[in-house]
Amino acid sequence: MDEQTWNEDEVWATVGLMADPGVPRRVAVAIADDLADDLSSELGGRWRVEVDQETLPLGPDGEIRLTEHAPRLLQEHDWDFVLYLTDLATRSDGDPLLYDVSGSTTAALVCIPVFGVVRVRSKVRKLALKLVRAGTHQSGLGAPATDDLPPERCRGFLNKARLLTGMVRNNRPTRMMTALTGVVAAGAGTGAFGIFYGSIASLAVALHPLRLLLISVMGVLTLVVWLILRNGLWTRPDDGLTASSRRMDNAATVLTVGTGVGIMYLGLLVAMFVLAIAVMDAGYLETQLERPVSVWDYVHLAWLSSCLGAFAGALGSNFDDEDAVREATYSLRWHERRKMFDSYQSGDGDSEEQEEQERIEREHGEDDNDHDGEDDNDHDGENDSSENNSDSENNDDDGESGNGNRSSRDGGPREVEDDRPRG
Repeated sequence: MDEQTWNEDEVWATVGLMADPGVPRRVAVAIADDLADDLSSELGGRWRVEVDQETLPLGPDGEIRLTEHAPRLLQEHDWDFVLYLTDLATRSDGDPLLYDVSGSTTAALVCIPVFGVVRVRSKVRKLALKLVRAGTHQSGLGAPATDDLPPERCRGFLNKARLLTGMVRNNRPTRMMTALTGVVAAGAGTGAFGIFYGSIASLAVALHPLRLLLISVMGVLTLVVWLILRNGLWTRPDDGLTASSRRMDNAATVLTVGTGVGIMYLGLLVAMFVLAIAVMDAGYLETQLERPVSVWDYVHLAWLSSCLGAFAGALGSNFDDEDAVREATYSLRWHERRKMFDSYQSGDGDSEEQEEQERIEREHGEDDNDHDGEDDNDHDGENDSSENNSDSENNDDDGESGNGNRSSRDGGPREVEDDRPRG
């Protein structure tokens, strides 16, 4: 399209926004109308932005290859441009990519986690405007003389820290509450026991807030470590990812699970505080403490009870489904990527045990085949001997029947002659 076409009011130009489920899709829906207005004011003409629900598959390398699907998408939807918003942390030589055009003039891939957690929608909208504006020029998308696109690669510690926070945001740690039902049940039950048990109140009031804080941290860390190990969330060196991707993945996993457990712990703390006020009468608590009580006594009681609940949550996690926890920990596309590289498998001990089990099964299979061969040979020998015996018996029967039949061939049975006188 030339510049004269863009200035004609009767011509519509269409930008297609495709996005992965979750945060990218919400961002695409939120910026669609504003992006159309920005394009009209910047480039002139009449623009519309369409949001499509289609999700592109992952390639063998775990990346989304937009350039392979761009011609089909443009033709099927009658789009002039296509922008794909993804939550995958796309990298090039270890550096996260803000966007990827791959030499195409009408297609671009935008990595949402690189924007971090602050003003993500406005940043994505500005970048999308620059990408489309660059694509309207004949020299192609990303030409140095015709656009002011930011660098594709995001180098430096600050950009990697922004990427890490963006990955945690895209994982949506609050969803873990729905998957960790066993943890919530065990934590709530144990915490409620602490409320009803009288000696817990005396101990809680006697503890210093710093000691309670230390117990809280220990309880949360214990639950986080147990959830990661029990559900196979830690990425191992042999999973096919690069070293930088593996480190970033593990860091995002720790922060995601830690944030989810922290939110769960705060909710448990509030619930235990309400339960303590509702159950523990002030007069009864005064008799336990032998002094007047205040609201801080209830806070200490709820605090210690929540700590007990955090430790008990590790036990309750054994009743939660591993697949549900994994899906709730990561975004949909990152979950698919981890399954592609077998990142969910357990540690080396389990793999060695699995190999040992396969070896035993192979040996048993070979033994069974040997026994089957011996049994077949034995059965064949028995069948041969039985057939020979049957043939011998048949020959004997034939001989006997042959002798008997000779007397009847001459005209019937002959009488046996003897020397006895006839009467």
